[in-house]
Amino acid sequence: MLESLNAYSKFDRHQVSAAAAVSIDENGRIRLPGFPAGLSIQTYLPLVHLYAKVLEASRILDRYRDALRLEENDLQQATLAGDAPVLESSQAPLTALRPSNRMPHLYYKREDQTVTRAYKVRGAVVGMAKVMESSNADRFLAVSTGNHALGVLKAASLLSPKAVRLVVPANTASLKLEKLHQAIDGLNAQGVQADLLFRGDTFDEARNWALNAQGPDEAYLDPYNDPWVVAGQGTLGLELLAQISELLKHHPYEEVVVVSPVGGGGLLTGTATALKLGAVWGAAFRNVNLRFAGQRLDDFNSPLGDAIRVAHMADNNRTLLDALNVPLREMSDVNMAEGMQFVQADLGVKVEGASGGAVYPVLAEADFQPSEKRLVISVLSGGNTV
Repeated sequence: MLESLNAYSKFDRHQVSAAAAVSIDENGRIRLPGFPAGLSIQTYLPLVHLYAKVLEASRILDRYRDALRLEENDLQQATLAGDAPVLESSQAPLTALRPSNRMPHLYYKREDQTVTRAYKVRGAVVGMAKVMESSNADRFLAVSTGNHALGVLKAASLLSPKAVRLVVPANTASLKLEKLHQAIDGLNAQGVQADLLFRGDTFDEARNWALNAQGPDEAYLDPYNDPWVVAGQGTLGLELLAQISELLKHHPYEEVVVVSPVGGGGLLTGTATALKLGAVWGAAFRNVNLRFAGQRLDDFNSPLGDAIRVAHMADNNRTLLDALNVPLREMSDVNMAEGMQFVQADLGVKVEGASGGAVYPVLAEADFQPSEKRLVISVLSGGNTV
């Protein structure tokens, strides 16, 4: 069992030593390295269950990694840029951990470099594959503001179900609609029936309609509340576990901070669970403080926040993030715009507002300033923007 707890490195005596440090205190709380206050059994078990799913999700994703990378992305070159070392993993990550050109000790997790230009394809592929393997379902229903729908269509192109129905709200960005129509045309030519439905003015209205309209033979792939979709997003955390471990071998950081945008909570929940629990058995993290921050919209009508314009986070995700002590912070359009401008000046690429929001704290707050002692990673969750 312990050998499977790190999907990217071999089991060794360091992991045995870390595992031996797991104990139960006099109050019945489970004590783990990196969890100084301990965990109740009620919070520990859901975290471990999700972590086990992330490990299986990573093995599912292994079948498709080459097909899910952006064609023009030279992964090795991006990974080796600056002082980032070669990874010693048996399976190359889906996206690179790219150092900033302008700010030392700041790195970007480049999820804008997947084939759909967003992290959502991870969960869509894993979720669809798992359903098809376990229940033989071959018809799917999904709701999205764009990125999850693109991921579902890519998953369908790889897995060839009979049909997919995609429900989107009226406020879906025009660029994403254009990409959706192109992908649907490609699927129909492939022999997969794909339909795009417009329902409601917001994501939540579209989601409510879809939940009531789900057919008896349709499997519903929720973008942030399906456990296997969340586990698929968590494969990002396993990749970070390996990538950060390599950086720590070459630089003695005392703290690692991961900043991610948050909508329904699937990305941050999966990522934080995989990285935090994986670090328990990672020798490189033994003397490192690992913390996370989630950036949420302060205005549901935010023009730049279309990728995470979700009114309510899934309860399960919020419970796990609380157990992991992950704070959720608010960001504005001004914050996102500033982060987007910095990334464009730094990397020469345009990213979505949510991605810019994951960079903004680095620019504005002392507690997020990269330094010789603090490694900061901003998750660039998507790049589907004009």
